[in-house]
Amino acid sequence: MAPVALPPGFRFHPTDEELVAYYLSRKINGHKIDLEIIPEIDLYQFEPWELPSKSLLPSNDLEWYYFSPRDRKYPNGSRTNRATKAGYWKSTGKDRKVNSEMRAVGMKKTLVYYQGRAPNGHRTDWVMHEYRLDEAECEINSGLQDAYALCRVFKKSPTTIPKFPSSPQENTFTNIDILQMSSDHDQSSSIDIYSEGRCDDNLVDSSDFSVPIERCSTSLTHGPSSSICEAGDGQWMQYLNEDEFY
Repeated sequence: MAPVALPPGFRFHPTDEELVAYYLSRKINGHKIDLEIIPEIDLYQFEPWELPSKSLLPSNDLEWYYFSPRDRKYPNGSRTNRATKAGYWKSTGKDRKVNSEMRAVGMKKTLVYYQGRAPNGHRTDWVMHEYRLDEAECEINSGLQDAYALCRVFKKSPTTIPKFPSSPQENTFTNIDILQMSSDHDQSSSIDIYSEGRCDDNLVDSSDFSVPIERCSTSLTHGPSSSICEAGDGQWMQYLNEDEFY
């Protein structure tokens, strides 16, 4: 079947409900689909990177839709054989119900493609949503609900990891920048503390601290040097803002 060309601006973005209640239901029950844009292929005969060329609806959206017969892993079992030549599709998470008009019409399973053989396969960015029709939606009770699955295949964008500097040359800040920021921070802090220009020798006693300080530095204030208090032996001086205690 030749690819279908849609008019410019049109996109095929069906919801889960539309995929199951319309497309998959009509496919299994033998009803006509107005626009045949979902091909039928044996999906597990191909690797995921080979699937875009099988689509009837070429798209830049990096997602594709297919009807695929459900191949049983065991003749008398219910498990589907999802192995390909180069890897396998592994289910992840729990199956979720697909609802339409307040009732469940099908189930949705999420699978991830792994290259290699289990259990040592390598996880890839290829993801598939597999839709199955509920038995109650089959017009003829003959087990046809398991004859086909509708599959949406897409490739996730790889997660971008922020790059951190691997060498001093790649660092945005130089040593001079860091010293300047430190100096600005110290100056700003000292302005807050000594903004009133007060000094009380008896407010703080040096015995409360492990390291005595001999005198206040003149570099921490903007006023004249005469406004700076000098402490004698065992004396401390502090310029404290009353707001610091509330």
